[in-house]
Amino acid sequence: MSEWRRAAVTCAAVALTTATMTGVATAAGDTEAPQAPVVSSAEYPDDSNEHDGVGSYGTFVFDSASDDVVSYRYEWMGGLPQTLKPAEPGAAVSLRWLPQTNSPTYLYAQAIDAAGNVSARTTYFVRVKSGRAAVTHWDPQHDSGADTGTGVTPDAQGPTGTSIASAARFDGTDEAYATLGSAVDTAKIFSVGAWVRPDTLDADMTAVSRTGFTLGLTANSTSSAPTWSFSLPTTSGGSVHLTGGSPEPGEWAHLVGVYDAEQHTARLYVDGDLVATDGNTVAAGGAGPLRLGSEGDTGATGATGDTGATDGTAHWHGLLTDVNVWDRVYVPGEITAAATRTPQRQGYWDLETATGGSSPEYAGGAPLTLAGDASIYTAADDCDVNPDCTPDRYPMVGYGDLLLDGDGDYATTPDAVRPTDAGFSVTTHVRIDGGTATHDMTLLSQPGLHTSLFTLRYVAASQSWQAVVAHEDSADAPTTTVTAPVSPFGAGEDEFLAVVYDEKTDQLRLYVDDIYASDSASVTGKDTWTPTGDLQIGRSITAGTGTDYLTGELDEVHTYAGVLDQTRLAMLRLGGSDA
Repeated sequence: MSEWRRAAVTCAAVALTTATMTGVATAAGDTEAPQAPVVSSAEYPDDSNEHDGVGSYGTFVFDSASDDVVSYRYEWMGGLPQTLKPAEPGAAVSLRWLPQTNSPTYLYAQAIDAAGNVSARTTYFVRVKSGRAAVTHWDPQHDSGADTGTGVTPDAQGPTGTSIASAARFDGTDEAYATLGSAVDTAKIFSVGAWVRPDTLDADMTAVSRTGFTLGLTANSTSSAPTWSFSLPTTSGGSVHLTGGSPEPGEWAHLVGVYDAEQHTARLYVDGDLVATDGNTVAAGGAGPLRLGSEGDTGATGATGDTGATDGTAHWHGLLTDVNVWDRVYVPGEITAAATRTPQRQGYWDLETATGGSSPEYAGGAPLTLAGDASIYTAADDCDVNPDCTPDRYPMVGYGDLLLDGDGDYATTPDAVRPTDAGFSVTTHVRIDGGTATHDMTLLSQPGLHTSLFTLRYVAASQSWQAVVAHEDSADAPTTTVTAPVSPFGAGEDEFLAVVYDEKTDQLRLYVDDIYASDSASVTGKDTWTPTGDLQIGRSITAGTGTDYLTGELDEVHTYAGVLDQTRLAMLRLGGSDA
C-alpha cells in the first residue's frame, strides 16, 4: 500500500472514531454555528403577561433545529452561565425553575455543537405573578368556619409591629383546639406558617397539624432545651423531625415549615431564619382537616384527622394567629417579610423650638417639659451675610438642640418608653466637653417605681458611654451593661448614640455613630418590663431625687417599641426621620 493511501485510511479511521464518540459525523474543519435554540415554557410563556407565581415551579425547554448540538449554555439575568447536555446530540433539554420574586427577568440560551461552535443568543422574557395566596387561612377575625373548642378565646392582640391585629388564646386543655378543612396534598409541595406565643415550655405542644405534618414546640429535644419543630411522616414508615430556635415564654415567634417534593427537602424557618433542613425527605402525606392547637392523627397512612377534642394531644398553651397553608413553596424572601416586625415609634422630639417651657413632640404627642435653666439653643451669627463674623457653634441637627448646664437642668415627658415582647430602641445625638466633664452624667433614663428600665450615660472615670438595663422593677434588680469609648477626635464632637434591646436575638446593643454595634451583651432569658415613670432627658431620678445632671447638648431624641435595624439607624444618625 502506498504511503498516501495508508495516510488516507488512517485519517478515515480517526474521523470514524470521532464521529462514533460524538454521535454525529462531524466534518473536519466545521466552523458553522448551530441554529439558536427555541425556548418555550407551558407555565411561563413569553407573551407579555404575568404567569403562575412566586414559589411555583416551571419547565423551560431548549431545542435547536441543528442535529449536532451537544450542549446548551444558559443564564438568568444577573446570574452565572450554566450548562445543560441533551441525552443525545440534537435532542432538546429541560430546565426546572422556581421563581423567588415577581420581578421581570430574562433567560438567555445558546446552543453549542460538537465542534465547539456557539449559536446566536436567544432571549426569553419571563414575567411572574406574586405567589398564590394560602389555600387555607385562619386567624380569630377570619376563622374560615373553624370548629373551635371551648378552650380557645379570641380576645388577644396579635404580634406588635405586624398587620395582624388579633390572636386567640389556647388554654392547653383538651378543649384547646380548632379544626377546619384543608385541600392541600401534604405528599406534594406545601408550606405551613403561623405566629405563635407559648405561655409555658414544660411540655411538647402542637401549633398546627394535619395528617402529614406537625408544626409546634418540642420541650425535650436532643439538646435538652426546648426548640421549635416541624415533623413529617415518610413513605418508609419513619419520620423527619426538624428542630431549631429557642422558644421563650411570652414571646412571639413566626414559624414556617416547607416541604419541597421535587427536591425531597424539608425546611424549618424561625423568625425568618432557616434553622433546620433535611435533604432526603419523601413525605407520606395524607388527607383530612387542619387542626390548630393540638395534634390529631398525623400518621402517614389510614388517618383522616378526627375533629373531636378528646383525640388530640400536645395541646397548645399560649397565643396563636395567622395560620396559613400553601400548595407551593413559600420562598425565603416571603418568609423574611412575613416575620419582620416593624418598630413602632413612640416619640420623636426634634428639639428645634420651645414655647412656654415645652418643646413639642413631632407627631403631636406629649411635649418635653424643660426644667431649671434648660433651653433650646440656636445659632445666632450673621455669617451668611457678614464675612468678618465669628461663627457660633451650630446645633447638631437642624436649627436647634437642647442646652443643659449640669446644675439642675433637665427635660421630661410622660410619653415613656414602653417595650413590647420584640424589645425597644432609643436614640439621640449628644455633644459634651469630655475634657472638662469630671462627673458621671445621664443622657436618657426611663424610671419605673424602684429603678430605671434603662439608663444611657457618660462615665467620667473611663470617658465612655454606658447603657444599663434592669431586668425587673426592684431596687436590687439584676442588670446588663454595654460600654463604648467616647469620640477619639476630642471635645465637643457630635456623637449619635443608640440603645437597642432585641428580644429576637436576646441581645442588648449600644451603637456609637456607626451602624454596627460598638458593644453588645446577651440578655437570653431576661425579659423587659413596662415602666410607669416619665422619660427623663439629662438626668437620672431615684425616689424623686435627680442625679447625674448632664452638661452639654442633646438633639433628636427618638423612642421606639421594637428593634431599629441598621438601615433606620443609619438614617437617624444622619438626622433623618421615619415620619
